[in-house]
Amino acid sequence: MMRLTSLKWLSLLGMILVLGLVVGCSDDDETTPVGPGPGVDEFARVAALGDVYYTAYTTSTGAGVNTTAANVWANMQDGDDTNDYYMLDWRSTTDYDLGHIEGAIDASLGDFANVVAAIPAGRTVLNICYSGQSASHATAYMNMLGIDAVNLKFGMCGWTTDLDDSWENNHGDDYASWLDQVAVSDPTDTYDYPDIDTGLTDPEDILLAQASAYLAAGWKKISVSALYEDMVTNGNADDYFVINYFNEDPYNAGHIPGAFRFQPKQDFRTDEMLSNLPTDKKIVVYCYTGQTSSQVVAYLNALGYDAYSLLFGVNNMCYSNGNICEVQWHTATTDYPVVPTP
Repeated sequence: MMRLTSLKWLSLLGMILVLGLVVGCSDDDETTPVGPGPGVDEFARVAALGDVYYTAYTTSTGAGVNTTAANVWANMQDGDDTNDYYMLDWRSTTDYDLGHIEGAIDASLGDFANVVAAIPAGRTVLNICYSGQSASHATAYMNMLGIDAVNLKFGMCGWTTDLDDSWENNHGDDYASWLDQVAVSDPTDTYDYPDIDTGLTDPEDILLAQASAYLAAGWKKISVSALYEDMVTNGNADDYFVINYFNEDPYNAGHIPGAFRFQPKQDFRTDEMLSNLPTDKKIVVYCYTGQTSSQVVAYLNALGYDAYSLLFGVNNMCYSNGNICEVQWHTATTDYPVVPTP
């Protein structure tokens, strides 16, 4: 039998060590995909953000999420540049160029992630659109992302009567007779939550990815006339899960037939009625003006639901009924200035 000398043993041991180092370095240099790994519930991580925001429904500093034109103008005129809003105008570039609030930046919801990345740290964002509804999407997402953001109430319609066509043409009583007072019990069926699979782990990163993909396709809304036609005229009411986002008294005064009442600042939490939302129907959320429902629908679509905001809310159904329409559109009492793009 051949025996290895001590010198040969040392040589063999050295070769083994060298081979081990080579293999180890080779493994270290290989790129391994980094993802959330098994067991990471992306839905739960985004829902945790929503549980906080849709309970408090304030900015991170405790301010209300809507502000008026008068408050914005006062801020612009107070002589203190340190508290100025970072203003984002989400209307079309064409309309922005024709006239915008001085200092506002032309922005597109389809480029949401890049717009968010450019927001200076520590600034409060003022989101501006035509009627306050599309900007409410941006306001909701930003606040959940930890960025202080407020919505210009009624949008540019509330800034000047020169630009108030959106609201002037979309309030009235044409659908008052559709509403009824038949109470609907809370839903009892529960559903599995939608799956979210971005491959990310940070809740804010997941939310931003979901929001960006959704907004790139266009935010989801439906007019009162289109909803009525499909539910009533076409007989497709069973295709919808309609949510009235009111307090109890205005709901009892009148609501869309079959609509479930979800209590504001409560029922969209995971420990309340979020699991009662179906994943096989179109979810329509309505409020007084379409601005709050827009914020809710932004969240639901980020979670993976097929949700739509009812445009202009009950202002476009029963505007004159103050028992139902507790927040009513009103024409701007002051025409604040706009500037065109040079």
